[in-house]
Amino acid sequence: MTDEFEKSIPILPVANAAETAKFYKERLGFEIDVLWENPPYAVVSRGNASIEFGEGRPEHVGGGVCYFMVENADAIYAEYKATGVEFVDRLENREYGNRDFRVKDNNGNLLIIGNSLPNQEELIRSNSA
Repeated sequence: MTDEFEKSIPILPVANAAETAKFYKERLGFEIDVLWENPPYAVVSRGNASIEFGEGRPEHVGGGVCYFMVENADAIYAEYKATGVEFVDRLENREYGNRDFRVKDNNGNLLIIGNSLPNQEELIRSNSA
């Protein structure tokens, strides 16, 4: 047994778990893995990434942020442009060594989708001095 973490699965508070799961399936290309009615809860996944949604904390709906690392941010960006997702920021190379963009889900949660740049380590070193 080790003390290493294996993965992280964000849980976002949402207004309606079923509607959110449907949005992620239809607009963001995720699969619905679990959809419970009582309590209202959903789990979606795409590739190795999972995200969970729960109702019951209305004061926090829309306040979540998730960063998804992907193989090719440009391909996902083009896919999402075709589905009419709400973009918050354009696709670009960032000073922290990733190429990413930002969208909002149907609850207002911020999703950042990006991939590492080949010179990521160099960029991080030059920007952290």
